Amino acid sequence: MLKKNRSQPKKIVGTVFGGLLIGIPAIPLVASAQGSQVLNPCPKIYYEEPFNSTRLAPEGCPPNAATRIVQGQGTPEVTRPSARSADPYYTPRMRDRTNPPVTPPLPENRSQAVAKIMSMDGNVEVRVKNNTNAIVTYEAVGHTQRRVLQGGEETVLRLPVPVTVTFTRQDDGFVQVMPMSASQDGVLEVALDEDANPRDRNQGVLRIQKDGQVFLN
Repeated sequence: MLKKNRSQPKKIVGTVFGGLLIGIPAIPLVASAQGSQVLNPCPKIYYEEPFNSTRLAPEGCPPNAATRIVQGQGTPEVTRPSARSADPYYTPRMRDRTNPPVTPPLPENRSQAVAKIMSMDGNVEVRVKNNTNAIVTYEAVGHTQRRVLQGGEETVLRLPVPVTVTFTRQDDGFVQVMPMSASQDGVLEVALDEDANPRDRNQGVLRIQKDGQVFLN
């Protein structure tokens, strides 16, 4: 009887220690599971509208539409959040900068139109003749690369309006641009002559507005 009673405390102690050994490994597992929940530095919402076009992607993340626009031409209306604040519900403040108002020139300060052309389906044909003895480079801004026109040569440009065309002499001389409306609708003839006595140094800029009015410089 005495031996039987002594064996019972040993069983109780073994049961207690066994329970502790079973419970100990569970504690690090819970801690490691909590530590593995790392904030995603590149949330998917920055690649979905409206964030895709109004918020820059966080630094180190693939560029979204807004990021590509800023990289290409720059816009102050979008902001880039840091990787720590890249929460889909985090709204960064807009840059504390306002664009200055654009004041159009007064009517009396505007240059007078030198010609008028009727566009055909929003396009015009510009026929340019180089009457100088120098090489002239020309460019339709946003539509062509810089091209070369030898002295005495002609060229034809088919361009949408509005458009700006620049002319520059390679010998650093001045060029006089003389536009005149042709008898044919949608065609503008432009003569390039040497300008020995320029009124200003801002020479060789031809502008055609959407309504067909033609301006110089």
